[in-house]
Amino acid sequence: MPESYEYIKFLASFFIVIIFIYAIYYYIANFTSLKIQKGGEIEIKERKILGKNRFLYIVKIKDKNYLISSDESGMRVLDRWKES
Repeated sequence: MPESYEYIKFLASFFIVIIFIYAIYYYIANFTSLKIQKGGEIEIKERKILGKNRFLYIVKIKDKNYLISSDESGMRVLDRWKES
């Protein structure tokens, strides 16, 4: 009987550890990424992932929109236009 109790205790502890590791993974994956911010002078309207470390951003600064690319070599403004 004591052996089965130790086995159940081990399994319960193991599942609690697994759930805790999954909760940490879920938090890191969902809450530490770039958040789209509202308000102020600068607003990131959209972000598109093109590949590993390659992104496109549409950024609004005051009344102008910018299309910006980002990769390992840096960031570049590809296009800009006024808000209509």
